[in-house]
Amino acid sequence: MNHTHDPDAARRALIDASLALDTAEAAGEPAALSQALAQVARCHRRMGALGDATWYAERGLQTARSLAVVDASVDALCELGELALDRAKLFDGGVRDEAAHRLRDAARERGFEAARMVLQSADPQWEITVLLRLSDLFDRLGDHDDAIALQCRAAGLMTRQAIAAAPTRPQA
Repeated sequence: MNHTHDPDAARRALIDASLALDTAEAAGEPAALSQALAQVARCHRRMGALGDATWYAERGLQTARSLAVVDASVDALCELGELALDRAKLFDGGVRDEAAHRLRDAARERGFEAARMVLQSADPQWEITVLLRLSDLFDRLGDHDDAIALQCRAAGLMTRQAIAAAPTRPQA
């Protein structure tokens, strides 16, 4: 979990995000609503309120999917995967191991779905960022082969970008 070091700043960020969410809901702007839900989810996550963060991220995913917005959907899936893993760590050990196992499976499912959807992105740099984010998720899950496969996909994109950006030499 990525808790902020300044609880007052975290509360202020949550208040600001909640106000933006209220504004987006009142305006009936689905794209703004999707972004505001994602921001509220991130604020709750930083404060350690993982259940609330998951609830807002799920709503954000539903909104993004209803708009068919790939980038917002992929971001929500990544966030939900990371949240599931964070929540699984809370359940490790004892009688709650089954809950932790289900949450890790959910994290994997979200990660694989995001990895499939990111192929639809028109922005290769954003795709690279997402692939590396997902690679980190799978590495934290202990799925090192999947993490390496995602890193290789990202490296392939980086290589294609570098080749495309390289100046061409005139032929003699």
